[in-house]
Amino acid sequence: DLCKKYERIFSTNNKKSELYKINHSSNKLEAQELSNDLYKVIKQGLYYSDLSKGSFDITIGSISSLWDFKKHTLPEDPLIQQHLHDVSYKNIILENHKIRFLNTETMIDLGAIAKGYIADKIKDYLLKENVNNAIINLGGNVLCVGNKNNEQFMVGLTDPQEIDQSILTLTIDDLSVVTSGVYQRYFELNGQKYHHILNPQTGYNYENGLSSVTIISKTSLQADT
Repeated sequence: DLCKKYERIFSTNNKKSELYKINHSSNKLEAQELSNDLYKVIKQGLYYSDLSKGSFDITIGSISSLWDFKKHTLPEDPLIQQHLHDVSYKNIILENHKIRFLNTETMIDLGAIAKGYIADKIKDYLLKENVNNAIINLGGNVLCVGNKNNEQFMVGLTDPQEIDQSILTLTIDDLSVVTSGVYQRYFELNGQKYHHILNPQTGYNYENGLSSVTIISKTSLQADT
């Protein structure tokens, strides 16, 4: 139920979600009120966008919406180049729980951060309900609550080359383990592999030689970004 609740807030595709309505508002240049959850996640997203100098950028929505990893379709390059001008976290003004866009074509995509926030909120809920030992798995985001019968949880890391096998097993106690890899969502076309981790500067997937990265942190949101 909590996951469904947050999907209605953070989804970029659900036309009923709060974020979708913000992205497609006819008065984006004017300040719009935000719910507490959406405000918090956008604020964190802007913080990490600035910290990374745009290598991570929550305003990649106009580019990420062009890619369809289910249909294995490659966006037209002129379209990518056109929308690159709309990608910049500096186009977002956030203050007093309100948001204002400086570019009407700029779109927010919280796909790289919202899942971590949701995992953290689920953990908060479990602790509030006196569930002190649990493991939350949102697919790539694993968050441990306490330990497992006074022992540490064992979290396996997928081998990027053999995805049905683990390359390493971590022992985790009350921490988050978030993994992102080029093997999770991708397609191949004309001998070229295209994965879902997009570079805001180019509009295409990052090509940095990394197959998978795992972050261990106190909160899942920290690791997501």
